Amino acid sequence: MLDFAKVVYAISCLFIPLQSVLAVSPTPKEETTNVVYLASLEWPPFTGQHLPDGGRTTALVSEIFRQLGYVVKIDYLPWSRAVKLSTGKTPKYLAYFPEYPLHDDDLRLSGCIGYSHVGLVEHKNAPLQISSSADLQNYTLGVVQDYVNTTTIDQMIKQQRLTVKTSLTDKQNLLRVGYQRLDGAVIDYDVMKYLLQTEPDLAEIAQSLQFNSAEYELKTLHMAVNINHPQASLLPVFNKFLSQHGLVSQYPTSLSIEQAGLCQPEAPMTHMTTEP
Repeated sequence: MLDFAKVVYAISCLFIPLQSVLAVSPTPKEETTNVVYLASLEWPPFTGQHLPDGGRTTALVSEIFRQLGYVVKIDYLPWSRAVKLSTGKTPKYLAYFPEYPLHDDDLRLSGCIGYSHVGLVEHKNAPLQISSSADLQNYTLGVVQDYVNTTTIDQMIKQQRLTVKTSLTDKQNLLRVGYQRLDGAVIDYDVMKYLLQTEPDLAEIAQSLQFNSAEYELKTLHMAVNINHPQASLLPVFNKFLSQHGLVSQYPTSLSIEQAGLCQPEAPMTHMTTEP
């Protein structure tokens, strides 16, 4: 099994130099005249209204815009609403984040602003036995409404080959797995770890849960910028800043992650066998 603690630590090191790299403050005039409105969600430790600096991904995005002379205003909304208000021909927000790689005629992805380790949480007393995608059909799995899962799981859901139950939050899924009302649930590793360490409601079951790396996918995180927004021209400026300062690799939206070979940390991966 992959040593996720080491992987997470290695990835977090990519962002440690941020404060030393971004040292110049904008003028007061810039702060009062240039505002960027973004949408996000409660997804700690990446984003969250009550997290220090709004979470590590929010901190990165906000600081880059600050260095470009813009003040960022972020509304934390239910995910489906954040997406809805950031898409279409007359979006309320320039962008929403963090988003996984996607293809949409009205949206363009920013460069990589982080990484997400998507897999399955399971009960230690009933670990999932998965050697191929077919084995997933033996279980009832939890997913969060409107969230993207692993590619395999989303394909199987679309093909009606998988039994899933939908929750509104990752916390609900953790409770359901902890009390063995679900066999497992799709979740980001960092999110799982954070919730188990900080949520009082999960204290009773925290020691009974673990991460299963059999159905595991490393995804990049991005801002999804609406090209119809009046400030859409900020996207290449944002991406140029990322590239120039070596914070992360710029992600070419015309290629898949595998094709591009960019925006990925050097870390061991586990792959499961998928059926045709």
